[in-house]
Amino acid sequence: MKRVLALSLCSALLLAWTGTTGAQAAPEKTEIHLAAAGVGFPYLPFLVAAQRGYFKDEGLDVQIGVFAGGSKALEALMGGSADIVAGAYSNTISMAAKGQPLVSFAIQANCPDWVFGVTKANKDTIRSIADLKGKRIGVSAPGSSFHMGVNYLLTKAGLHPDDVSIVGIGASSGAVAAAKAGLVDALMTNDPVATILEESGDLTPLIEMRSEEGNRTAFGGDYPEAAIYSTRDFVEANPNTVQAVANAIVRAERWMAAASPEEVADSVPQDYMVTDKALFARAYSKLRRCLSRDGMMTEESAVLVRAVLAAFDPAIADAEIDLSTTYDNRFVQTYAVKAGQP
Repeated sequence: MKRVLALSLCSALLLAWTGTTGAQAAPEKTEIHLAAAGVGFPYLPFLVAAQRGYFKDEGLDVQIGVFAGGSKALEALMGGSADIVAGAYSNTISMAAKGQPLVSFAIQANCPDWVFGVTKANKDTIRSIADLKGKRIGVSAPGSSFHMGVNYLLTKAGLHPDDVSIVGIGASSGAVAAAKAGLVDALMTNDPVATILEESGDLTPLIEMRSEEGNRTAFGGDYPEAAIYSTRDFVEANPNTVQAVANAIVRAERWMAAASPEEVADSVPQDYMVTDKALFARAYSKLRRCLSRDGMMTEESAVLVRAVLAAFDPAIADAEIDLSTTYDNRFVQTYAVKAGQP
């Protein structure tokens, strides 16, 4: 069955390009509803693609809905109100364990840009993750990738996920407000929220997952976080549409790789800025290495994500999951060939 699926997708990709000029066939579906897990920096490629008109150049009208965490965005996809998700690659693995096939077709970030730390009132009493027993921990939403990351770090520190209280606080302005008001004792967040709270003194990091060293300490290597994914049924039924989305995402990633932090700030919708452009640019400089430049997922990274999830979730540890079915690099590879960079 796996071989038949692979041949089917391969044929679809070949048919997506017609004529000797390499022109791309028209998208099967031009109006796309994208459910975003948030607007943190690992998700910048889809925002830049929208703001700079790359989706429109591909013949797509992409309607973006921003949710309070990846679990809510996933619910929108599974409920049929979204076509694709800008969310955590890890969701493709957790859903595969449940027999519900999702496929990532473009990676946005190769590391999560997470910062896990304590709020101002706790900085002198909570010095390590092991000290968090009985505390309130803020995440974007229960069941989100932030929550999964917390569960893993707690388990690694010798705690059980049930040893803490998880509080959904959103991923942008809501997270800033909750931390400043002391509604949580610790939180998992990413930039620009992390930089906003660090600079105001409202967040003292216990561990950061921006740098190569920080990711190696937390996970043993870079942990790919943000992806563009959909159901396998949607990918198989709409290969031209999926190709168009992948084209726009990788085009945005390549532009960002060459742009200055200030230029990137100018290419983010003001509604999603969360903070002023100067702070945005400072925060962006901290995580820039995490952003993908080609949309590719590696086998090694997929294995790492599975291992992280399995460390605290017995259902994933026990499940038989063919990781090669959770991502498909051929769409971003096709764009690379088109752009003259195979």
